[in-house]
Amino acid sequence: QVHGVFAKAPQTAQSCRRAWNLPRWARQSSQEKGQPETLGRRLFAGLVGLLLLASPRRSRAASGPPPPEDEIVKVIDGDTVNLKFAGRCRLIGINTPETVAPRQKEGAPPDCYGPEASALTKSLLPPGTKVKVELDVEPVDKYGRQLAYLYRSSDQLFLNAELVKQGAAKRYKVAPNVKYDTKFVELEKDAKAAGKGLWGACASKSPAGPTTSTASPGSAGSEVKDLKKRSCKDFISYEDAKAWFDKYFPQYGDIAGLDGDKDGKPCEKLLKK
Repeated sequence: QVHGVFAKAPQTAQSCRRAWNLPRWARQSSQEKGQPETLGRRLFAGLVGLLLLASPRRSRAASGPPPPEDEIVKVIDGDTVNLKFAGRCRLIGINTPETVAPRQKEGAPPDCYGPEASALTKSLLPPGTKVKVELDVEPVDKYGRQLAYLYRSSDQLFLNAELVKQGAAKRYKVAPNVKYDTKFVELEKDAKAAGKGLWGACASKSPAGPTTSTASPGSAGSEVKDLKKRSCKDFISYEDAKAWFDKYFPQYGDIAGLDGDKDGKPCEKLLKK
């Protein structure tokens, strides 16, 4: 008789699913009609349930935030690193002198104090260093880079702040990621007063953009007028516009009005070309 019951049980995966998914009202209806569920149907339903429980499920981490701790793979330059899990990561709220920008790739020399800033970051974050990752309002930029505050796990050293403190980076405010902007302002003020890092080495040069100018008032006024005349039509690519923007922003701000929405990304229409 048992064999007979199994002979009548569903034999395909599709029929198994139908048995498993049979709604309660349908089962009740069958029972009310004097047609109780068969032993075979209950056994197959239980088997399918076990298979579903044992099947692998997609990890939430795959589509959620990055892990709270990551690992340094490589330092790209003073304010950009590669992380094991998050990938390319840009430190929030600061800007170090450029060493690998498009203009350097075309042969231009690194910005004043750029190599020193990169060397400092490399010394603080050698490959394999464990770091804790803290996000702000906007976790990723348009280039897919993680935007983060990094803390060295071994001693909780706040890397973003340390670079500003040692004069290797300037405070760089880009809304909405401004959680520690007030702290960076104070650290920059102290580093500048003490002549640390780029503030002492690049007083008349151009670290992450010009800091001070030794030009005569007349020539300075002429330079400002020329800068104001710039428009997005003068650049062949977004990278070209961004390099120019980063060079002059620390001293003059968005003097040419290239960043209409004030998000730190000039001439964004060039990204669509």
